[in-house]
Amino acid sequence: MSNRDEFSGRTKAAVALRANHHCSFRNCLQPTSGPSDESPEAVNMIGKAAHIHAAASGRGARRYLASMTREERTHIANAIWLCATHADLIDRDEVTYTADVLRAMKAEHEAKCAERQRNALSAGEPSPDLIAIGPDIVFVGKFLGVESEVWSFHLESFIDGDVHTLITFADRYDQTTTNDRYVLVNELGDGRALRAKPSVTRDTTGGYTVRCPVFPSAARISAADIPKSWALSDSHDLMTNNGNWAMVSGVDALPQQVKTCLSHQMGESPLHRDFGTRFAEYYNLLAGSLWLDRYLNLEVIRQAAIPYIDPTNNQQYTPLLCVERVFGIKILADTPTKNWLPIRVDLSVKGLGRWQHDLSVCIPPEPIRRWSFDEFLAGPCVRG
Repeated sequence: MSNRDEFSGRTKAAVALRANHHCSFRNCLQPTSGPSDESPEAVNMIGKAAHIHAAASGRGARRYLASMTREERTHIANAIWLCATHADLIDRDEVTYTADVLRAMKAEHEAKCAERQRNALSAGEPSPDLIAIGPDIVFVGKFLGVESEVWSFHLESFIDGDVHTLITFADRYDQTTTNDRYVLVNELGDGRALRAKPSVTRDTTGGYTVRCPVFPSAARISAADIPKSWALSDSHDLMTNNGNWAMVSGVDALPQQVKTCLSHQMGESPLHRDFGTRFAEYYNLLAGSLWLDRYLNLEVIRQAAIPYIDPTNNQQYTPLLCVERVFGIKILADTPTKNWLPIRVDLSVKGLGRWQHDLSVCIPPEPIRRWSFDEFLAGPCVRG
């Protein structure tokens, strides 16, 4: 068994995405992925998520830092995306390529990638549009249309996953949990629960056509019917009114409902392990890149459009209750303040129409620990 602290697949994908799949070594800019002639599906990948501080101690380990924890060593902050040549080079000369030098290269390259993307957007050039199928497949593509409750897409390139991941998802569809059967489309600001497994075929343009059988749009309630709940302050503390606990409901509860829903991280509740967002995960992987807004937008769509099946009572509801469409979200600060990240949401709300609001969502500094139900019952002393 290897004792190396390797990056996860999602971390590797994120650092490649932040580098726009180009080498981050100063003045290199080598594209690190492209088509292979071996087959229509094959990809030639020459990029690597290299460790800034070595993944393990021992002979040949460069810039190894014994004081780092495993979590720090496998964090995206310790990764830099390089072509194979420069990934080898930095591990042969730690005197020239110190950790500070590599971090500076990474920061410069990512800043240039962000600037080029911003310039393209301001010039009116089309920007990538993300589509997600289940939790592990995200691709750039176009919505082609709907026929007989089947949504069709042109898949241009994968961001998370690949053709094999998509085929595996289809093959194992019957074993997939119901809460993970969905398709989300940023272009539409909407999504659907899958009715059956998706299909994928090669098309004449070099991409793929993906067809997703879907259920009809999920039912939403009117904003006026949002149930009564405890009123919370901006810092998420309970509020009082004339000595009593304050309550809020209906339209007045909408900002709190959105804030609470988006702040709940997946895995936070042992009773509802599949409930919640991946905001913190995406923020930690993609903060500072223009991809972050797009990924968070997909998460808001999932909370708005995909019914959650509550295992405690087998009832279904969309977590955002009354949101019918997501026009977009915008991050309003570079970093969270005391774990709260300000964002602006632009939504279509049943009973209100288009609704824009500034609010803050919680971004925990540490990954959420997915407690088992037995650990939860044991209490904090036993859990440690």
